[in-house]
Amino acid sequence: MIKAVVVTVFMCLSVVATQNIVCYYDNRAASYSTPTFPGNLSVTNCTHYVYDGVGVTAQGEIRILSSYDTASGFEDFQKLRQNGDIKLYVLLTSDRDGGKNLTNAIASRSEKLVNNIAIFVEQYNFHGVEIDRRTIDFDKNALARFVNRLRSRLYMINKQLAVSVSAQFTDAYDITSLSLYADMINFHAYSFTSPLANTVADLAPLYSTTAGVDSVNSTLASWLAAGVRKNKLNLVVVPYARTYVLVNESQRTVGSRSAGPGPAGPNTKRAGFLARYEFCSVLNDYTVVSGSVAGTTYYYKGKNWVSIETEDTLGSKFIYAIDNGLAGVAIYSLDSDDVNDACGTGAYRIAKLANEYLSNP
Repeated sequence: MIKAVVVTVFMCLSVVATQNIVCYYDNRAASYSTPTFPGNLSVTNCTHYVYDGVGVTAQGEIRILSSYDTASGFEDFQKLRQNGDIKLYVLLTSDRDGGKNLTNAIASRSEKLVNNIAIFVEQYNFHGVEIDRRTIDFDKNALARFVNRLRSRLYMINKQLAVSVSAQFTDAYDITSLSLYADMINFHAYSFTSPLANTVADLAPLYSTTAGVDSVNSTLASWLAAGVRKNKLNLVVVPYARTYVLVNESQRTVGSRSAGPGPAGPNTKRAGFLARYEFCSVLNDYTVVSGSVAGTTYYYKGKNWVSIETEDTLGSKFIYAIDNGLAGVAIYSLDSDDVNDACGTGAYRIAKLANEYLSNP
């Protein structure tokens, strides 16, 4: 079980309405040696589910990245409708489809892309689409025009539109246009430093403790000052761990020198990344350190250094979203949560925790 050493902050039980709990599914999880499929998510009780793993070409065509999607992935995902009144989105990703394809399509093939998106979401029966713009390699005016056109086209077929944004890149977006035309803005406020940086860093500090270091609070303040509509914004949290190898095991505080990302997990096989269930299987070998001011926790063993959210740090973020009047929260992604109860608190604990905080009692 991942435990924090900070005091748990209890939520007020007077939430006036159920808020958004947006849950992503990464289709790469279907290819793991121990896979997670959409059907495994039926116990999670989210309000929205987002299928992550569909790309585009630079010419504005939809690009299926895995044969699994059309063979059974989309169909299994649609069965989540049995959970009740939920919304199913598909994410047009920008980090696995050839680099700048989405950027180029928005800039020069926007009308074609708009039409192909509308055809795609109808063909596969999604309620809406999410445009992944967690990069800064685009013209914000072109994005604003594209979002406006796409919103109009989707409105004609009763479909919805979300946009993913990187929290620290406030100036990269036309925030007024996003607030007007997107149904949801999913605010990815974590990994403020590159995994390849030469120092270890907290995964998602709630508050800044060092000048010039971004946090959830500092980045949200910038977006609010720029006029974002709070009732469109979902705070995205991550269940997984970021891992590093220390240069010197006796120098292990935040900001200490790193020799690079930690070893890949046995199932996810990505350097610098461990799913929650992968870390829980080795957690007892680590020492835990709380950053009570920043609202963070890290773990170390020898030269291995790990930053991951605990139930306490996540609870603080959920309370923060409520107190700031946000639309809700999002979890990126469910397949990196504790899918098999390795932590001993129940499968998909983060989704259940979000539901405990954000739903009516």
